Amino acid sequence: MPTMNDLDARRINLNLLPALEALLDTRSVTAAARRTSVSQSAMSHSLARLREVLGDPLLTPAGRNLVLTPRAARLAASLPGALDQLTAALSPGKPFDPATTRRTFRLATLDYFEVAVLEDFMAYLRAHAPHASVWIDRLSAATLPALLAGEIDLALVGEGLLPRLPALARQELYRDPFAVMMRPDHPAANKRKLSLEAYLAYPHVVVTVEGRQDGAVDRALEAVGAKRTVTLRLPHFSTAPLAVLGSDALCTIASSIAERGRALYGLVTRAPPIALPSPAISAVFSQRTAEDEGARWFRSLFLEGKATSRHLRALAART
Repeated sequence: MPTMNDLDARRINLNLLPALEALLDTRSVTAAARRTSVSQSAMSHSLARLREVLGDPLLTPAGRNLVLTPRAARLAASLPGALDQLTAALSPGKPFDPATTRRTFRLATLDYFEVAVLEDFMAYLRAHAPHASVWIDRLSAATLPALLAGEIDLALVGEGLLPRLPALARQELYRDPFAVMMRPDHPAANKRKLSLEAYLAYPHVVVTVEGRQDGAVDRALEAVGAKRTVTLRLPHFSTAPLAVLGSDALCTIASSIAERGRALYGLVTRAPPIALPSPAISAVFSQRTAEDEGARWFRSLFLEGKATSRHLRALAART
């Protein structure tokens, strides 16, 4: 028979707990059976099983009545609160409400998101989830394990930045074509169309996020026998507009970043002089959070374009 010291609560049949509560409260097999709507025989069986599991008689005769053993008295004092906690833990909880939630959502991405979406995103949160918080993580080696564990609600990434795994759900949001940024008084800004000759005549600023020196633009140029001169490589999208603002350099970058550079700094944008693939931006999340109501709402801000810019919504409509 187990003792109190070696009892493993995880082995107790949860169906016995209502019987235990009724027996401790009524101190009567008959009354406990009546309270729980079972037969007296079934309650007697439950008492026998509880005595075996707990290693204690629980109720002992005292004249014509039953009295609690010292251990049963301790259980009677603590069991109601424990059952309340168990009920709370097993209950589905309150429905998620964006207007009242104080949850902190975690998003993993590059600063591409911060430049392209953050203004519209924060305005949406202010209007629809004013008490929510967001923690933005930069993509790193720690992103994948945190995403798999469900510690990160969502990752916004380009192709190849996260592996395709069965445990991760992925949905393409849109494709963001390239555009060329330059300062408003740049010599090449005088013409509405940028020729390949003019494109190659000026230095270039490049945002490198994969650690590679060559990217899609350089590979496309190489395919037509051309090469550009790169004078500055940056790890962040946010600083690229500033780099071209103070130089003759051109920057071939995602159109959403170029659009923000135009709106914030008055930069001029032109279409690239050669055909370039449009990089895909995808939402990635753990299958473990697929049914989490709050996480689903947070994902919908991007999957349905609720909190993104008009420019990105237009790109998504073309996808």
